[in-house]
Amino acid sequence: MSDVDSPRDDRPRTGTVRALAGWMIGPFGLKDVFTLVNLVSGVVAIHYILNGQPRDAGYAVIAGFVFGDLLDGAVARATRTGNRFGSQFDTITDHFVHVLVPGLVFYTIYDRAGHGTLGLIALGFLVAGASIRHALFATEPFEFSLCWCGLPRTIVGFCALAYPLSHLFPHLPDPYLIGTLMVAVLSVMSVLPIPYMTHRGERGVQWFVKAGIVAFVATFPLTFLFARDYFFDALFIWFFGMAVAGWSTVHPDERKQFRAEYRRWAAAVRN
Repeated sequence: MSDVDSPRDDRPRTGTVRALAGWMIGPFGLKDVFTLVNLVSGVVAIHYILNGQPRDAGYAVIAGFVFGDLLDGAVARATRTGNRFGSQFDTITDHFVHVLVPGLVFYTIYDRAGHGTLGLIALGFLVAGASIRHALFATEPFEFSLCWCGLPRTIVGFCALAYPLSHLFPHLPDPYLIGTLMVAVLSVMSVLPIPYMTHRGERGVQWFVKAGIVAFVATFPLTFLFARDYFFDALFIWFFGMAVAGWSTVHPDERKQFRAEYRRWAAAVRN
């Protein structure tokens, strides 16, 4: 879910790392192959959406997330080839695959059920929130490495993706209205000054967060292999849980530092 690759590191490399890091065509390197995997997953998902298969589109997005987006940053750090191109390529790809595609899945399901207006409203909030967030941080970097500022767009997008594909969805009272309200609120949260702990912050996360990360990673293969009908239920619970509680692991003194950086950043954006 990272928006940026690591800065390029020119320290000496040895063995396999040297070989991997040496594979570059201009700014394009091994790290960007994994970003391409994520990008292609979005294209495949669009194919499924246009053919009336939103569930398969959801699987395609998650495959790109697991085998592409979760790996490109790690490869950039391992090969010390992170650069500004990789950062922008990853950001643009995530905007497409984690925002626009989930929004289209959401809208398609709503439209097929006769709730196209609600689906279009949710799609508008989702795209607008992510686009405003992108423009804000492209204007002025938010330099507080411990926390993200606002709810990350991947969390918002994946909640929108998983909710209408879940078994929970049709059993809720007025599920279409609830879903639209949820997407609208989460989209607004993506541009509010709420500190969400990053996975690569200045300090280590608490033990219960580490346990949660292990359980989160294990959820994908286990539910897909043994309880596939509930795959998107598990996905929704995890990502919605992150949206609701992801800020709670930030300490009070860290929130104070966050607010100070936010005030500096907001003034720079205005000017």
